[in-house]
Amino acid sequence: MQLGSFSNGIYVVCNWIARLAYLNLLWILFTLSGFVIFGFFPATIAMLATLRQYLLKNHPPVFQTFWQYYKKEFHNSNKLGLIFVAFGSILYVNITFLQSTSNETAAILLYSSIIMSCIYFLLICYTLASYVEFDQPLRTHIKNALLITIYSPIPSLFMIFGTAAIYFAVAAISGLGFFFSVSLLGLVILSSASLAFKRITRKQEEMSNET
Repeated sequence: MQLGSFSNGIYVVCNWIARLAYLNLLWILFTLSGFVIFGFFPATIAMLATLRQYLLKNHPPVFQTFWQYYKKEFHNSNKLGLIFVAFGSILYVNITFLQSTSNETAAILLYSSIIMSCIYFLLICYTLASYVEFDQPLRTHIKNALLITIYSPIPSLFMIFGTAAIYFAVAAISGLGFFFSVSLLGLVILSSASLAFKRITRKQEEMSNET
């Protein structure tokens, strides 16, 4: 009985490794098929949506599911991506300018911009997780992501440390990034966001019961 449980555990782990590697390769393929600029966000949404199905213990065919989400969300995900790129460009220009300026005020503003960049990263992650979790307008996804970023520090810390761990692992192990970088990051994003969503749902239920 114990051997059977152990073998089943090994099978589950190997299955997840293969699945994550396959999703990562699909993400690369479909990002390139959209000439990177137009393929990045649809491929990312498709990867997260497909991965979410497996976290929910559904087992749809990977390629077919990925392709369906990619086609369905191509236009809306690029609209969302345009918003992210616009704000990201402003942050990048601001940080670059402050780095080239040597005075105390610029140094303080630079640290503030770095903090804003971290919040911006979390905002992107929560927005993407919300996008594949709920059927809402883009503005609502962004607004909710901002509120979650502010009021859910623990899931946000999980997301930041998980991202850092993946970054150092990819940098240290040659070839790991090609097979697991984005899919592992997607797993961290969805898992951390799920904690935040459950926390908010629990608070809403408590407030409803009190009322």
